[in-house]
Amino acid sequence: MAETIKIAVCDDEKNIRSYLASLIKKQGGECGITEYASADAYLSDGKGHDIIFLDIEMGGSGAGMDGMGLARHIRGMEAQKQPIIIFVTGYEKYVYDAFDVGAFQYLVKPVDEQKFAEVFGRAAGQIVSEAEQRKKKLVIQYGGEGKAIPLNDIYYMESRNHNIILYLKSGNIEYYAKIGDLEEELAGQF
Repeated sequence: MAETIKIAVCDDEKNIRSYLASLIKKQGGECGITEYASADAYLSDGKGHDIIFLDIEMGGSGAGMDGMGLARHIRGMEAQKQPIIIFVTGYEKYVYDAFDVGAFQYLVKPVDEQKFAEVFGRAAGQIVSEAEQRKKKLVIQYGGEGKAIPLNDIYYMESRNHNIILYLKSGNIEYYAKIGDLEEELAGQF
């Protein structure tokens, strides 16, 4: 069963939010779409998303945060998983600022459907690939029993005196094994 991709559409113009939501639905696949009229509405909701379609200049309700400010705020958060940010804006002048916040793509309004489909396909592919990577595990013999360790919990590995030391998010594990066998088992997955 495929995981649902959680998508946020953050734009102060209702017709643009509706249009982007309709483009997302056209792509097929399992998607949950939440619309936000402002950066403040997005932040107060507190939900995590996989992809955010974000307008840069959001006027509307006065002195709220704009899209670039929201992107900087998101990138500054200590979230375990950062969302993919795709800017959708009528202004080309912010394209270089988008690099500063690690934007995945920059789409200019009016959004071309074919370009949208291509960008969405790449973003969704990256989300699915990351989800698959999180599921992969390394199984080792430790303390007389098999232990499964998610690959994304491993920072790096070291071989010392016929032992392998795994440096993990939760601490280190040292066990008897050959680094060559470990390399063979992981075969380009790590």
